[in-house]
Amino acid sequence: MFYLIFGILILLFYIFAAPQSIKGTLNVVVLVIALVAFIILLGLAVFQIFQLPSEFFIGIFMIGVAYFSLRDISKLSQKDKKVSFCSKLRNRQE
Repeated sequence: MFYLIFGILILLFYIFAAPQSIKGTLNVVVLVIALVAFIILLGLAVFQIFQLPSEFFIGIFMIGVAYFSLRDISKLSQKDKKVSFCSKLRNRQE
């Protein structure tokens, strides 16, 4: 609770009382703090992802393989239609 009140006081100082020269410095400090917090949260998120069961990762891998295989199949060139033996016999009889 103390840090929340302290943070609100710093924010109010920044908005109402800080001179222009300090505002530029505070902008950089806030940007660095936000970047560090983002990196820490990203690291914690990675740890949470690795706690998932292994079937989840296998499923993602299988979906990726299926996507690439279907993409390759769709890029194949089409063969000429082969005439079946039965259709050859029908053509002879006519």
